[in-house]
Amino acid sequence: MERLIEYFKPSHYDIILSVDRHAGKAIGYVKISGEPKQGTIKLHAKDLTIDRVKLRGEIVKFTHKDEVLEIPYFPELETAVVEVNYHFDLNTNMEGAYLSSYEYEGQEETLVSTQFESHYAREAFPSVDEPAAKATFALTLEVPDAEDVVISNMPIKKTTSLDSGKRVEFETTPKMSTYLLAFCIGRFQKLTAKNLNGVEITTYCTMNHSVESVKFANDIAGQCLDYYDHLFGTKYPLKKLDQIAIPDFEAGAMENWGLVTYREACLLVDKTTTISERQYVATVVAHELSHQWFGNLVTMEWWNNLWLNESFANIMEYIAVDALHPEYNIWRDYYTTICRAALSRDALPGIQAVQQDVDDPAEIAALFDGAIVYAKGSRLMLMLIRLMGNKAFFSGIKDYFKRYAYGNTTGDDLWSSLQPYAKFDVKEFMDAWISQPGYPVYTDGSQQRFLLTGDTDETKWPLPEVKDDMSGHYLINLSGDEFQDALNNFSRLSLEQKIRLLLDRSLLAKTSLVSSASLLELLPKFENEESYAIWCILTNIISDLKVFFPYKDKDRPKFKQYVDNLIQTQLSRLGIEPRPGEPEEDTKVRSIILGLAYYAEDGPALDALEDLYESDYARLNPEIRLDIFLATLERSKESVFDEYLANYTTTSEPEIKDDLLFAMTDAKTHTKELIGLLDEPKIVKPQDHGYLFGFLVRNHFTKDEAKAWLFSHWSYVEEMMGDKSVDLYPRYLANVVRTKEEAEEFSDFFSPLAERNSAITRIVALAKAEIDSRLRLLAMDDKDVHKKLEGIRRNTR
Repeated sequence: MERLIEYFKPSHYDIILSVDRHAGKAIGYVKISGEPKQGTIKLHAKDLTIDRVKLRGEIVKFTHKDEVLEIPYFPELETAVVEVNYHFDLNTNMEGAYLSSYEYEGQEETLVSTQFESHYAREAFPSVDEPAAKATFALTLEVPDAEDVVISNMPIKKTTSLDSGKRVEFETTPKMSTYLLAFCIGRFQKLTAKNLNGVEITTYCTMNHSVESVKFANDIAGQCLDYYDHLFGTKYPLKKLDQIAIPDFEAGAMENWGLVTYREACLLVDKTTTISERQYVATVVAHELSHQWFGNLVTMEWWNNLWLNESFANIMEYIAVDALHPEYNIWRDYYTTICRAALSRDALPGIQAVQQDVDDPAEIAALFDGAIVYAKGSRLMLMLIRLMGNKAFFSGIKDYFKRYAYGNTTGDDLWSSLQPYAKFDVKEFMDAWISQPGYPVYTDGSQQRFLLTGDTDETKWPLPEVKDDMSGHYLINLSGDEFQDALNNFSRLSLEQKIRLLLDRSLLAKTSLVSSASLLELLPKFENEESYAIWCILTNIISDLKVFFPYKDKDRPKFKQYVDNLIQTQLSRLGIEPRPGEPEEDTKVRSIILGLAYYAEDGPALDALEDLYESDYARLNPEIRLDIFLATLERSKESVFDEYLANYTTTSEPEIKDDLLFAMTDAKTHTKELIGLLDEPKIVKPQDHGYLFGFLVRNHFTKDEAKAWLFSHWSYVEEMMGDKSVDLYPRYLANVVRTKEEAEEFSDFFSPLAERNSAITRIVALAKAEIDSRLRLLAMDDKDVHKKLEGIRRNTR
């Protein structure tokens, strides 16, 4: 891939943008100062109409094709100043500078937001849109509405009234990468506070939310900045930090320096928010604010080192939240979700390494694999932290920030900063884990690569000690006697040891190393467990076993009865409704148990939940709201479907909206309406479209129609989703492939697409590997699982 920094290295941008959110248009001017390196200056410019280019104040000729603006320059120049006038339309696909909308007081409100990571700044201004091309930015925005809130990375320097609207000039940014520039324009409300270092922290939401909904995130932000200031030994360098919830947002959040943007569900907290969601918001804020150091202050040289940003942010969100709020017990969520995700995905052949080369711009989006760069990378950081010790590790991190502030780095720069505080060769140890895909399974002290296909290879990993806690990224294959001994002493194990024991067993059962049928005997041993973490893993095991009992399988009712028997002890202990003052652990376990009760069609539980239903959704207990929605849909023979859809369309509460979408898509008799939602971006926003599709293909009654819709609307999906979320569709469809015929259909459709669209090349290859491993597992274990279930039923009569 051609690097444009090899032609021109910018040092400063002056940008003036006149943005009309009502017309959906922008007129731009950029003046770039920098160092020319070859006989042509090249700038990234995508979907921009270039009106005029000047060099040294004189109009010059240029060419603009394939997203690159080429400008000849005079060889004798040691520095160059390039000026470009251009214009463009604001898009709606959540990339570059884009329009977002919501309903307020019966009217549609629009706003403008930005998403420049990874390579979308080029859609708003000509630039060298590469992380190593750091520069300073002086941004000026002109808007036609004088009352609009206009914010960017830096504090406002000056506001000037215009004949129509206003001009807002911002202070110049520190030296930073293009993907970190950001701005938002529209009507917002806010809360403001200051942290111990005097940084002004302001959190914004749109007009259709209560301003109190941003208080929790604003408070957490202040706590995080104080914590990181101390831990990293370098204070947050900006005067202010803004956070803002955007109605249309592709990811969860984006760490723009000084202006962090969020999906509404990842920032807003009110009385409709569950305990789990409140804690999730805390981790998202902690993640994004750690990026103000990891990624913003010190930035990876190129996207192959994306893990320097994301792996660290992923582990720091848990370190920070645990330090600030130990009552959350947040590490149990890390072990049961993040660690499981990393182990599951990293066991596929063809999976990328944490550090992965990038040869095409569209491939950059594929790097943002939550299970690898985020989850696995963070596990490797945790392993390193525990090997070095907290004090030694963060002493090295302090040196890292002091040495490389405002610069770019590679993994070797990090290892060299940590080395003085380690008693082993950090680079040698970590390179083996970062640069190699996969992980080992240990059997009788020896290791081999673990793959869900049952294969292996010669890959080896260094590890000083194999521990049975959650420190290391590996599996331990206990013998039958060792496993039984661990079960007999289960109550004496630490929480990490318990999680390791069950998590490892569940993954080993996806291969010939452990029989899937044995899991049916294992689960009842834990029916008296009251631990949320343990029930998270038990639920995952049950989900894995569901693959053997598809909708028309004759033993599916028997398996549902098995699940129902399994949950009765906890259902009786906890009851249906949360009790005042009950332990948080019980509240979270109840949510799992009621979800299993719905799957098992537990009549008394569903009846009790239906009795709690009322049309004022704000009055429903948020901890069991989804369970009430699901039970009421089923018990009412779906008579509430239209009411759900109407409320989904009008409510502004993100959690209620998510619950309604999940419940509606489980309907059995409203296929036409549900499939129709795939064509209704005004009802189901593009940010949620991938989830809608995933829910529909998971539902037996809508699966075939949803799949047919995708096959006939792929161009529509590509245009709507861009290259960053389009991979959701093959991923979700692969999750529900159960037969050889479905596998061939999947391959026939996606293989040609993967050849021409590099944004899905890797995900399609992984999806095929996942499908192959599932079909192999079914062929190997299906009969034994059904036989074992029948044996358990006979023994329990």
